[in-house]
Amino acid sequence: MEKINYHHGSLKEEMIEKGLQIINNEGTKEFSLRKIASMCGVSHSAPYKHFKDKEELTEAISVRILQSFRKYLIDAAEKAKSEQSGMVGVGKAYVKFMLENKEYFRFIFFSEYKVKVKLIENQFIYQAGSPFEVFCSGATVYLENLIKDKNKINAIILSMWSIVHGISTLVIYETFEYDGNYEELVERMLYVEL
Repeated sequence: MEKINYHHGSLKEEMIEKGLQIINNEGTKEFSLRKIASMCGVSHSAPYKHFKDKEELTEAISVRILQSFRKYLIDAAEKAKSEQSGMVGVGKAYVKFMLENKEYFRFIFFSEYKVKVKLIENQFIYQAGSPFEVFCSGATVYLENLIKDKNKINAIILSMWSIVHGISTLVIYETFEYDGNYEELVERMLYVEL
């Protein structure tokens, strides 16, 4: 097997990408540093220069995905001209990002490493720095100016998240086809909620 020469830390990046591919395509049972080394064309000991074990690599995959997704949502919110359009912009960005990064979607929501959101005693509980934090905090700021009932605010946030997550899921798993623009569809759906 021809070995690829990695410069400037690119092996670590390649391992993160290949690890994500394995988890999404074959599941965690087939996930090993040895297999990733083989896919990257390096010796079986090379991954250990970057990760002590597969759990550390999995954590790096998770961090990379969540940071990338979170930044994408923040950028969408910052481009908005108002809080309402910011919420809709974040919703559209959520769907666009997921449709362009299907493997990220599967990892975040449908692997054993999924990010969880809970609603307990009228409070959303989620991982700090998660994309849901961006979605929820932006929606809360906007909705608190209009509605004083925390139960209603949470119901609207959950409804809006269900819309963007639902459309993403349906399209990614090919159970829904639409002949128009998905972002425009999401925008119309979210404005109905607002």
